[in-house]
This record gives sequence, structure tokens and C-alpha cells, in this order.
Amino acid sequence: MERTEIKMLYKWLVIFIIMLIGTNAANYYFFPGGADPDPVADEDSKTIIRYEPKERMFESETAIFWEALESINDHYFYPVDIDELIEGAVRGMIDTLDDPQVRFYDPGELEEFLLDTRGSYGGVGIRVIETDEEIIVFEVFPDTPAERSGLNPGDLILEADGYTLSGKGLERAVELLRGPSDTSVNVKIQRPGAEDPIELTITREEIQVTTVFSEMLDEGLGYINITSFESNTAGEFIDSFHDLEQKGLNKGLILDLRNNRGGQFDQAVAVAKQLVPEGEIARLLERDHSVREVFHSSAAEKPYLIVVLINAESASASELLAGALQDREAAYLVGKTTYGKASVQRRVDLSGGNALMLTVYKYLTPSGSNIDKHGITPDFKVDMPEILSYYRYFHPGRLDVGDFGADVEMLQDILKQLGYKEESTGYFDEQTSQAISDFQLDAGIEPSGVFDDVTWVELRQALDIVSREQDEQLNYARELIGKTDLGNKVGGNE
Repeated sequence: MERTEIKMLYKWLVIFIIMLIGTNAANYYFFPGGADPDPVADEDSKTIIRYEPKERMFESETAIFWEALESINDHYFYPVDIDELIEGAVRGMIDTLDDPQVRFYDPGELEEFLLDTRGSYGGVGIRVIETDEEIIVFEVFPDTPAERSGLNPGDLILEADGYTLSGKGLERAVELLRGPSDTSVNVKIQRPGAEDPIELTITREEIQVTTVFSEMLDEGLGYINITSFESNTAGEFIDSFHDLEQKGLNKGLILDLRNNRGGQFDQAVAVAKQLVPEGEIARLLERDHSVREVFHSSAAEKPYLIVVLINAESASASELLAGALQDREAAYLVGKTTYGKASVQRRVDLSGGNALMLTVYKYLTPSGSNIDKHGITPDFKVDMPEILSYYRYFHPGRLDVGDFGADVEMLQDILKQLGYKEESTGYFDEQTSQAISDFQLDAGIEPSGVFDDVTWVELRQALDIVSREQDEQLNYARELIGKTDLGNKVGGNE
């Protein structure tokens, strides 16, 4: 590629990237440490920024970029791909912003992002993970082709449509398993404990991503868990809420926002309009700190107590909802201080099918509080064993005597929570092996003393039961609702 062609092809992209530093660096609000919330949280698909090239911007400032690009192209010893160099420059610009919510998406990444946020996809209805280069069924969604075909958590997917998945990566596995509705995929699986592989033909369907789960815990006491705020969350919530009301919701409502890392801002506002009494929900600020928009609710005050469960992984859109309920004295908050992210992102579509996710607004709670970096403090601080919050993400593969590290320590924490071990050392010793054997005997599987996929399935099922029984935050919320001396007015720290 000639030097002139390079300049013509990438001139506007580079100018735009340079412009980002000038226009967005001052707009960044620092975030606390720890695991970042969903990097695409709070994207309202109805408001997408279209980039339009501008004439003669930062022309002198880009000279160093062109000098470096041309020097590499003309003199670097090894072959280079100009497209890769340009994309690397874009990603480097974003890294300079030091904002974990700002991301660049190439065409493939953008397609995956859009699939994840539209609320449905063509597939079989499973969540898979990669362990030791193998593709494992982590979760089977109810009432899906996968469940009806007999797929189980722990199944190792060997092949999909004749393609071997081992060592090919998670993205390739998802690509083969997803597809248009009414098409089929042939999978070969190895089931834990079975000698021979099993072959299944599964017909894909449009899988609706469920983000709201509800039930009546006791007579008059409802429970709603929102796992994230996607394009269909508000509709799901309204249906679940009305269903609970029809079943006699009159004693209290527990709203579980723990581990909800955010999502679409407008969906959180729509849910808030069902629960927050008439008045303000939140306000959006422009980069100059002027108020862009104030969101209001017209809902009537509920005749029963609402308790919201939060923890350190409650972030972004879930904090907006929790903050509105707390500030408007419409609910008590129980649990741990939230993550602390009060920014809103928008997608910028670029040429070539690429896109940026940019931080463009900040929001304040109804009282004017800035929770960014600080989080929301619960009205009642209640601890929860960490293992009961994160065990569903645990799948280390095979562990045996002599192994050591964080995975072993977490396994020991799980065994301790279940009453099979007294301490966690991070070293898989004979005592750990004996604890595994004892659990395996109680679970009705061969007591090998080795942690394998069969044991993982049984262990997770046991923890599903224990996590509800030993959920101190949920139990505290139930006790709180059962008290009669709290009155109708709630809110504030106690």
C-alpha cells in the first residue's frame, strides 16, 4: 500500500481518535478498583451517535502519528498489516483515557455485543465455559431445546456439526452452537461418569434471555431477582410484578439486585417507574455538569414494605434503581456497599462496521448524591459468605492431591461451607481428599477423593440448596418485613 493511499484511507479515523482525547478526557470520572462492571452497561440502543468527519481538525497534532506509521511501513524489517496497526492505535487511544467503560468493537465484537443486548438469540439454550481448552456446559436454561434434548451442566462438548471444539476457543464454540431458529446442530458430548460419548441432534430456537425471576416466598411476601438490565427487562419485571400482585402481594416485596452489574439505563428507569413513588428517579448531567434530563415516576406509594438486596457487584443501572428507592424513602437497602458507577455510555458507529462505546453522561440520585466511586451504603449492613455469592462461577477442572493455589482454596471454602472441612490452606492435601470422598459418598457417587466434573455437578447442586438456606441477607430482609414497628417511612442509614 502506497503512502498516499494510507493517508487517504485512514485520515478521518485517526483525526477522530485524536479528537477523543480532547473531548472526553475531561469527562472521565474515576472508578474504584476491583472487577469492572459490564463494559457495555447503560447503552440505550435507541440513541446511537453517528460519527461525521470534520475538516482540518488536529492536523498539526497528527504529524507524529503519520511519521511513525510511515516509518514502520517503509523501514520495519518484518511484514506489517496496516489495518492492524491502525486498530492498535485506536485501542491505544482508548487505553489512554483510563476509563474501563470505554471500549472499541471491531465488526465481529460489535455483532456479538448486539446479540448479547437485544434480549434473544438463535441457539440451543446453554451457557458454556472453557476449561483447560475444553468446552463445558455451565448452565442449561429451562424450557429450551438443550433441556429437552437432555444436555446437563458438566457435559463436555466434543464436537458441533463435526467440528472438534477442543483447543478452538470459546468464541468458535458459540459460533457453531448459535444459528437461525428451526435449524439443527449435531453435538457429540462426553458426560461425566459415562464411558462412551453421546450424540445429540438439537433444533435451535429463538432463545429469550431471561433477566427477571420471581416467586412468592410466603403468603403475601414476594421476591423478584433482576440479574441485569437488558432490552426486555422492564417488560419482564412488569409481568412478574403484576403476577405477584394477583397472587396476593400485600405483606412486602424483596427486590434482589445482588451481582447485577448494570445494563441499559432506560430499562432501569422503566422499572423504577413501577416502584418509586411519584417524583424524581434520577437526573442526567452533561459534560459541563448542566442537567440534561430529569426522570420522574408517577407511581403510587406501595402499601407494603420494599427491601432491596445489594452487594459490591451491584453496579450502574442497578445502583440507579436502588439509589432512587433509598433517596425517595420507598425501600430499605440490605447488604453491602455497591460498586459505585454513575456514568452512562453511548455507542458511536464508525466506518467499516467498527464502533466505540463512550462515556457521555453522569447521573445523580434524587437527593443529588454522586455515587460514582463511592457506591450506595445500605441501611442495614449484612455480611454474606463470599463463597455463596460466587460459587456458580467456580469450575477449575480436575483437582487432586498435590495441587495448590486459589482454585484449591476456593474448593476448600466450599467444603467448609458445606460442613466437610474446617480450614482453607490452598493446598490439596490428604485431608482435602478425605473431605471430597465424604461429600462424594453423601452425594451417591464414587468416593475417589479427586475433584472432577461429576463432583462439580453434585457440589453445585448442593450449594444451590445451601445458598438459599444460609442466605443471611435474604433472611434478614424477611425478618425486616416481618417487623411491625418500622412504620411506613423508610430510608437513611441505620
